[in-house]
Formats: sequence, structure tokens, C-alpha cells
Amino acid sequence: MRLQKTGVIALIALSCLLLSACQNSSQAEAPTPSPQSQTSSQSEVSSTTKPTASPTSEPTAQLSPSPAPTEAPSESTNTDNSCFENSAFVGNSMLEDLNMYGIIDNADFYAKTGLTVSSVFEEKTVDGSAPIMDEVVAGNYDKVFLMFGLNELGWSYSDVFVEDYGKVIDTLLKANPNMEIYVQSIFPVSKTRSDKNLYGVTNERVVEYNSKLKKLAEDKGVHYVDVYSSMVTEDGTLAESASPDGVHPNMEYCKTWVQYLRDHC
Repeated sequence: MRLQKTGVIALIALSCLLLSACQNSSQAEAPTPSPQSQTSSQSEVSSTTKPTASPTSEPTAQLSPSPAPTEAPSESTNTDNSCFENSAFVGNSMLEDLNMYGIIDNADFYAKTGLTVSSVFEEKTVDGSAPIMDEVVAGNYDKVFLMFGLNELGWSYSDVFVEDYGKVIDTLLKANPNMEIYVQSIFPVSKTRSDKNLYGVTNERVVEYNSKLKKLAEDKGVHYVDVYSSMVTEDGTLAESASPDGVHPNMEYCKTWVQYLRDHC
């Protein structure tokens, strides 16, 4: 009887040992992941996360450099105004500006805005008491520099302009046959102004009128002064920087104008 109890106890102990061994084996087959493995796994998930797209910045517009300002034509070193002694400048608003700048201080100016080769026989200067042409004739000048054409560019017939200009020359020579008369060409205008074609003021028209003025001067035996050539750029216009309105030269270009006259009178 005692032997049987002992066998039972031994059998129970053996069963406990076998059960413990099985539990240890199960724990060995499912190892707990190490912290490093968890970090690695999380890192991969993180690396596959879709990146947030940053907005693409719009390209900065590449501005073309501003064109360098056109320099006034080079000037001669000759600043002697003696050639203008006992002379008169007769014409339109171009001469008003020239007089205002004071570049020529030893000549008389008979100038008026809007003056033409026709109205010069009738209109007076601002402070004049007689028609401009009468005053010029009475002045008995050695030289007269004429500046007409700008206000006549819109005339329907350029031949009328030439005819009336011829009358101006004839009147002066009749009063003083020894007078030296200088017919100045018409200045070019800026491209902007020419493209507007206001009142016939275009560079094509300027060239046409200057050609007629040159022939007129030759026919009358007087001087033709090509001041146009001292102002015109390679593209046949007046530089945009040369004039505030595209027509009347600024002071620097007026100096160039006067220098050309000094060199050719």
C-alpha cells in the first residue's frame, strides 16, 4: 500500500517536470523583440511615409536690362561764338528753347511757337511792335539763321512750303544782298513721337522736307546747314533721351546743335 503511494507521488512529480519543460520550450520559440528591432521597424515605416511636397516657387522674371541712355553726340572744343555777331535767329519754338538756354548770347532771336514761313510776314514776337519779318529786315544783320518746317510738316502740299520759304529768303536778300542766310534742316523726332503721326510729324516727312530745303538753298545760292545730321541716330530718329517731348531737343542736345553751327558758319 505504501509502495503504491510512493509510485503515485513519483508519477505526479514526473508530470510536473514534463509540464515545466514544455512551457520553457514555448517561451524559447517566441522571443520578445529587442528595442533595436522595434526602432528599425518604426524607422522603415517612417521612411516610406509620403513626403509633404513643398510648393514650387515661381521663377523670378528675368528683366531685360534698361537700355543705356543715349549719350549726346560728342562736342567739339570750339566754344567761340564770334560767328554769331550781328546775326539773327528767325523761326519757330525750337529757337525759343535755344534762346532760353542762353548758349548763344550775342545774337538776336525772333522766335515764336507755331511760327511758319507764311505767318512770319504777319505775326509779331511777344514784345514786338511790327511783323517779325519787318523787324528782321530793319535789323540790317550780316547773318540770318532760319529754322522753319516743323509746323509745316502737316501741310497738304509740301511745294507750298518750299514756295513760301523761298519768299522769306528773297525778302531778306532784297533788303541786304550781302546778307549770309543759313537754312537749317528740320530735326528728327523720336520714334515714339514719329509713330504717333500727329500733325504730319514723322521722320519720313522730315527727310522729305529736308531734301526740298537742301535743293531750295542751292537754287537760291544760300547756305544749307544740315543740323539734322548732328541729332539723328543710326535708326533715323532722335534719341528718346534727347527730348522731353520727342521733338524739342534738351539743353545738352541744343549745345550739340550750336556746336554744329559754330563749325559750319
